[in-house]
Amino acid sequence: MDTKQTHKAHRVRKAGASAKKKQQKTKNAEKNNPKAFAMQSAQRADRMARRKAELDEKKFHVPMADRTPKVAPPIVVAVAGPPQSGKSTLIKSLVRRYTKHTLSEIRGPVTVVSGKHQRLTFMECSNDISAMTDLAKVADLVILTIDASFGFEMETFEFLNLLQTHGMPKVMGVLTHLDGFKDNKRLKVVKKNFKHRFWTEVYDGAKLFYLSGVENGRYLDREILNLSRFVSIVKLRPLAWRSTHPYMLADRVQDLTDPEVLAANPKANRTVALYGYLRGTHMKGHDRVHIPGAGDYQLDQTEKLADPCPIPDKERKRLDERHKLIYAPMSEVNGVMYDKDAVYIDIRKNAHEEKAEEGEGERMLSELQKVDTISDRLASQQFSLFSGAKPVTADSVRRPAMFDEAVDGQDDGDSDSDADTDADLSDSTVDGQESRAISLNDGSDSEDDILQRVGASDSDDSDNDDTSDSQSTARLAPIHTGVKRVNLMELVYGTTEDGSLASSVDTDDRIKPVSAGGEIDEGNLRKFFITNPGDSDDEEGSADEEEGDAGDFEDLEAGSGSEDEKSGSGSDDGASGSVDDDESEEEENEFGLPADKMKKLKNKFDRVYDSDDEDGEKKDFYQQQKDVLQKYVDDTRTEMDELATINYRWAGEYVKVVIEDMPYEFMQGLDPTLPIVLGGISNEEGLSLITLRIKRHRWYPKILKTGDPIVVSVGWRRFQTIPTYFMNDRIKNRMLKYTPEHLHCSAAIYSPYIQPGTGFCAYYMKRAHNFGVAATGTVLENSQAIDVVKKIKLTGLPEKIHKHTAYIKRMFNTSLEVAKFEGAAIKTVSGIRGQVKKAFGNNGVFRATFEDRIKASDIVFLRAFHTIPIKKFYNPITSLLSVTYMRTIAEIRRSKNLAVPNKKDSHYKPIERVVKRFNPVRVPKALEAELPFKSKTKQVKTNNPARAVVLDKEDKRVADLLGQINLLHKDKTKKRREKVQKQKDAYAVKRRAEEAEADARRQKKRKTFFRRE
Repeated sequence: MDTKQTHKAHRVRKAGASAKKKQQKTKNAEKNNPKAFAMQSAQRADRMARRKAELDEKKFHVPMADRTPKVAPPIVVAVAGPPQSGKSTLIKSLVRRYTKHTLSEIRGPVTVVSGKHQRLTFMECSNDISAMTDLAKVADLVILTIDASFGFEMETFEFLNLLQTHGMPKVMGVLTHLDGFKDNKRLKVVKKNFKHRFWTEVYDGAKLFYLSGVENGRYLDREILNLSRFVSIVKLRPLAWRSTHPYMLADRVQDLTDPEVLAANPKANRTVALYGYLRGTHMKGHDRVHIPGAGDYQLDQTEKLADPCPIPDKERKRLDERHKLIYAPMSEVNGVMYDKDAVYIDIRKNAHEEKAEEGEGERMLSELQKVDTISDRLASQQFSLFSGAKPVTADSVRRPAMFDEAVDGQDDGDSDSDADTDADLSDSTVDGQESRAISLNDGSDSEDDILQRVGASDSDDSDNDDTSDSQSTARLAPIHTGVKRVNLMELVYGTTEDGSLASSVDTDDRIKPVSAGGEIDEGNLRKFFITNPGDSDDEEGSADEEEGDAGDFEDLEAGSGSEDEKSGSGSDDGASGSVDDDESEEEENEFGLPADKMKKLKNKFDRVYDSDDEDGEKKDFYQQQKDVLQKYVDDTRTEMDELATINYRWAGEYVKVVIEDMPYEFMQGLDPTLPIVLGGISNEEGLSLITLRIKRHRWYPKILKTGDPIVVSVGWRRFQTIPTYFMNDRIKNRMLKYTPEHLHCSAAIYSPYIQPGTGFCAYYMKRAHNFGVAATGTVLENSQAIDVVKKIKLTGLPEKIHKHTAYIKRMFNTSLEVAKFEGAAIKTVSGIRGQVKKAFGNNGVFRATFEDRIKASDIVFLRAFHTIPIKKFYNPITSLLSVTYMRTIAEIRRSKNLAVPNKKDSHYKPIERVVKRFNPVRVPKALEAELPFKSKTKQVKTNNPARAVVLDKEDKRVADLLGQINLLHKDKTKKRREKVQKQKDAYAVKRRAEEAEADARRQKKRKTFFRRE
């Protein structure tokens, strides 16, 4: 029996040790054998070089600083689309893919761990333009769900336009409901059409995924796996607005209001706590923030909490250590759900356990609300170390200042961080846990040592007490190493190589207070200031010691450090000797420059002439600019890390924000499906006039009218305002009653300060058309005054006419009005120009001069411009509270069934211009006699005067016959033309019917093309 042997195909290693080894072998192959790698065709080489250059140019973009923190917050993934397009199913499938957990309902943000160094926060976007606007401002990645059985819907295009105005994030498309197509050929055509239409709106090459069907309430695992891989490796481009503003997407809301206050007044303002990951930049403890849909608030408290969904950065050592892969407080994960007023724990019972008594754990859960907090219990407890002693409480334990190095193998950062603050010295709890600073040393401590540690003996009069203080200082080193503490003495005065402080003064001398009457040595006193030249470190040495203390100060006044720091820098001789060494070093320099100056020049020389990296590859200009920006960010991050003790909350932390005086409607109408965004507005509170460049959206059917209130979404805010549209003609800003059809124009609104260059979108509060976004544009400038003018015409009639002078009436009412327009240009309807001179009387009549004599029937008008005041109306849209907004005039008339006012003067009438017949010019004979011959009136005489024709009887009969023949010919021609016209009309009716039928067939084909099957 012959059986063909099969062999396993060889798999070429693409990663690992084997792949690296092969790369090392072929690394220098081109250098060793250049002929083998020589080009075979010059044309092909030219094409490849051009193609490579084009690909390189496509990769270039404007470099931006990446301010992403070390522990990045979860990426916000917004899943948007029209109703019934598969948003919830898609989120459930992705959560199942990442966490093996099945969610029954999607409510609020859902945070999952997607990799070793990445987390994702999924948020479903509801079909509300306010929610779409808020989510577009914080989304890092957008997944658009499209129903393939129906086609593109307006919600998709509205959300894309909102994304474009608020900073375009990464966008992916998902095509659902593809299982309804049974024909593969038709399915292929549908995919192609959707892909190209999607590329038109986003960009060419945008990712579009296809989900063919649903099994067990989820999409197919293979398709979800493909989508999840692309989501996990997506590269996000930092957006300028989000990088410079702190913001937070709240995933949990809790009401902290006292129940007694609510019982007395259910509509009292609430104290609300918002939980979420901080993004963007840092946030101070009492910053001003804006919640879109709720208004501006002052932060009352900001607290950092433990990360509820941390990155699995370490391996599990035991099986019971399980990494938390999902955090969805609003979606009832693992039987726990957070609501606006309570926390619900689902205790599942079997049928035979329903009548059983409650166990100890269930009783503890039922009495959990009556139990005091741990901090209250610890604060109230006390104990005695021995009989008869004073009871020790949490407030009586004192932590002495630690200035020496840590003892017994503890870290350097375990010493006390603040020796001058009494509150820190008396603080006995760290992060809610008791800091057990009292430790017994193998049971050998005496009673006096115990008393000194507790604080019963506090005198410093004798040397024995000083010695006991130093011993207790070493023994009272805190064992809580969760927070790295900074030693101020070591931070200010530095350390030497042997680990001791730079100052040689003993610990006892530092702790002992200096009396005012004692003599102070100037040399010893100099060592306690940072200007001590012996304590400054060398520039290069401090840079190389990466593992050293990060808090060392560089002495800029004393120059570079001396080489004699190793030998006794704490004594007087050492301090003065270091100064002498610096002076001698400056004198020995052959260029006569200070040492620090020479080192700066040497570093500059190394940067210019040394290679950029180890391999000697030079970096291009683009990469150098990116490195410069990144260096700025790294330096700023290093400096900000030193401010960790300040009340700052940094991006990437999970924080709790408490806001007081929140209206009760916020908690009463809380909807977890709507995003709650909290954005910082430190310098954006004052109201001013804002100039916008605006354009009506091409899909919005109506043009915008000046004076109609419109909702503007810019920055974190959504507010209603009354815009005034205008265009600049290089001289003045002329008001527009309506926006242009297809052109940009300017608009003036009244709103808080906005950074110039920020994009915005505008829409009406009440949707009246299929497409909601009415206009888009950019902020130009903030100013306190904008002069917008409107054209105005003042008309008058002549009262008296005397040659070129006339008195005009009915144009002004008083002489004061005439005085304001003295010297203004006026004009008559016939085109005679004139000028306003002086007022005549007090009834508004004025004297005017013209370039020619005017008639009494002429109308005189004055063309002027009137300044239009900008309406200062600012109404924040409180969609999370009770919504109150201003209606347009058309909406008010429509609600009250009022007709549009009918003004006769506003109607357009046909212009009827009567042709004036002027009398012929009559020149006097005396004047004509003096005129030259060329200007005299000429009378032309003809020699062939018109003669009357008299026909005889025969000619008259012939003329009558010809007239009859012509009449018959005209009648036949008229009938022929009428017949042809009837044929043309019949043919036109037939053609219209055929075209209507063809249009109906095309419309029917178009409808059946995307019909749900």
